[in-house]
Amino acid sequence: MRAMVKKSEPVLSQIARRVQELRSGRGLSQDQFARLVGCHRSQVSQVERGVKNLSVDTIDRFAKALGVDAVSLLQTGPVVARDPRKALSLRERVSRNVLALRSARGVAQDALSESAGLSRNYVSSLEVQKKNVALSHLEMLALALGVPLSELLASPESDAAVGHH
Repeated sequence: MRAMVKKSEPVLSQIARRVQELRSGRGLSQDQFARLVGCHRSQVSQVERGVKNLSVDTIDRFAKALGVDAVSLLQTGPVVARDPRKALSLRERVSRNVLALRSARGVAQDALSESAGLSRNYVSSLEVQKKNVALSHLEMLALALGVPLSELLASPESDAAVGHH
């Protein structure tokens, strides 16, 4: 049984709660965790308070430092361990998933961008991994594609991956 995203909790709050839970569960202070992530303690504090919009690269770094798959930061229940053998960065996964979902639905970039309220150039840059996408924009894309946000972050080898249902 797959863990579910809490529907009533905003995504930033969900990630904030999960990062704090996993960090403290590992006995790490914010300072210690910040050193693992490669950022300042104030950034860890902002993330844990849910006041900082995150990029996919930041989510990836936090998940990596916690030893979990990025999808685990959006879910309740057991974490999905990070598999170091999987070479794809979160940016690559998001890029592939957005492109695959858009293509599977026969939706052009301009139609997706309009539906999501983003520029076509933004969607194009995302699909070729040139864009470090903000979480708020990923939410808009997930809504426009009619999928849960976790599906955009899913590993292509996972059950939630595009085309592998």
